[in-house]
Amino acid sequence: MSEGPSGDEPVGSVGEEAAKLFGALADWAGEHVGDVDEHLATGSTECLYCPVCRTVHAVRNASPELKAQLTTAASSFLQAAAGLLSAAGTTPPPAQPRVQTIDLDGDPDGEDLS
Repeated sequence: MSEGPSGDEPVGSVGEEAAKLFGALADWAGEHVGDVDEHLATGSTECLYCPVCRTVHAVRNASPELKAQLTTAASSFLQAAAGLLSAAGTTPPPAQPRVQTIDLDGDPDGEDLS
């Protein structure tokens, strides 16, 4: 691992850094939105049909092994996306013309047939 931009914390894998980002966003949301746990996946009737509450419930009850597998999958996905973006940024070589020009006005020996 290399040293981070500020020099105090090492930079981890893509998955680890994504987990840090989501953790920071969750902390920010907790500070600015309030206690998220009071309003999400409370077990009420509405939560049974709410896709956000169902996702929160699934994440809360996920095993550590599943969370590790999802982190690995997210890391692989982000690396593939980065590869695609870097490949899209390169300029392809100029294409060779695939058309052959044929002169129809004269014969191949250069004599005029008229």
